Amino acid sequence: MNIVSDNIIESLIENSKKINSKAFNLTRCILLFLISFYKDGLQFRELKTFVNISDGKLQSNLDFLLEMGYIKKIKVELDQKRLHIFMINELGKNNLKKIIEWIDFLKEMVD
Repeated sequence: MNIVSDNIIESLIENSKKINSKAFNLTRCILLFLISFYKDGLQFRELKTFVNISDGKLQSNLDFLLEMGYIKKIKVELDQKRLHIFMINELGKNNLKKIIEWIDFLKEMVD
């Protein structure tokens, strides 16, 4: 390898340290994006429709994002039904931004 290649690899590794590797999987990234895109939040069933995964897999990923403090779960009542709405918070927005920046960095390296 040469100095340019070494610098690119070093930069790639350093930039990857800015994101939480535990939160970085495709499902969680998609959930964070969806929940941030819909400013009023999304219900479990709406998320399930979008991502088309099992209830258990969706719930475990939402639980993880809740534990990490990236999203919040709000109880609402609509037409005498109790619902939970998932919304992103500042920590989640910051983490999503870091993931997007890292992906942009990867894209630049490929181009």
